[in-house]
Amino acid sequence: MSRPVASNSLAASIRTHFGLTQAELGQYLGVSERQVGNIEAGRRRAAPLANLRLARLALALPPPDGYGLPAPLAPVTGALPATPLPLPVVPGLLAAAPLARRQRQLARRLALLLRDERRLCQQVAAQAHRRWAGPVLAAALAPRPTPDPAGATPTEQAHAQRWLAALAAALPPPPALRPDAATALALLLVRRAALQAEAATLAALPAMRPD
Repeated sequence: MSRPVASNSLAASIRTHFGLTQAELGQYLGVSERQVGNIEAGRRRAAPLANLRLARLALALPPPDGYGLPAPLAPVTGALPATPLPLPVVPGLLAAAPLARRQRQLARRLALLLRDERRLCQQVAAQAHRRWAGPVLAAALAPRPTPDPAGATPTEQAHAQRWLAALAAALPPPPALRPDAATALALLLVRRAALQAEAATLAALPAMRPD
């Protein structure tokens, strides 16, 4: 059995900072997704070329590891206010069962919307992170006048450009071309506010009697 090596936290730090998957980082390093996982877990040492490529990306990390800026905070998406609707004029006492049944339906639908909202919030944050990371990575991998063993050769520069192009292609098109995660999230928040307003209005109706 091979002896474990020290975990390469640098690879994990780079992935987190730029919002990359192990497969995407592996494409730049020239190793498989599984090998990236092994490097991060300390089960395998990175090859010399992979180490040079990691070192080049590390320069774009914020101090103390590099000279770059911190990643922007994830966008905060607040829910729309759920204002109760004007109370309808009701002819006396109301039957409890139909109203309670509708309240249970609203509770189930709201639970599903909240689940989808969490997923969309994560997707919006991930896409915003990747759009920020693209230009930063491009600047980090641009040719430099000083000696740069990991990027001096035309072959290495072409490899970096192909990788950057693949990352850019993985992003969804602009919102003007198709519904994006942010738009879907906004529409979901509108539906949630409407359901919550209905639920609040039901709860404020006059005293109910059992059927």
